[in-house]
Amino acid sequence: MLKSRKEESMYAPQMDGLLNRWFTSYKEARTSLEEQGGYLFPYRSQYFVTEEEGVRALGFSPEDPNWEKIGWDWVQPQNEEAWQRLKEQRERLTLSRGG
Repeated sequence: MLKSRKEESMYAPQMDGLLNRWFTSYKEARTSLEEQGGYLFPYRSQYFVTEEEGVRALGFSPEDPNWEKIGWDWVQPQNEEAWQRLKEQRERLTLSRGG
């Protein structure tokens, strides 16, 4: 398993109206991801699983093939190179928004 990507909190104010699944442990979040699908992200000391709307709010395209390559799991991605490509997209978006 690859190094945890928990060091970066992923959340956007546009996500406030979305119903995300929140967890205090990675194991619980991962189980939810496996059983119900979605996209797993860290936020401070917690984890959440969101749907396509949440991914869009973060500035990503849910159709990007890199999501499947990382197993829809930002915290412990299955493919380091695919995760890096997504991370670079996020960094470019953050810079363009001035944050």
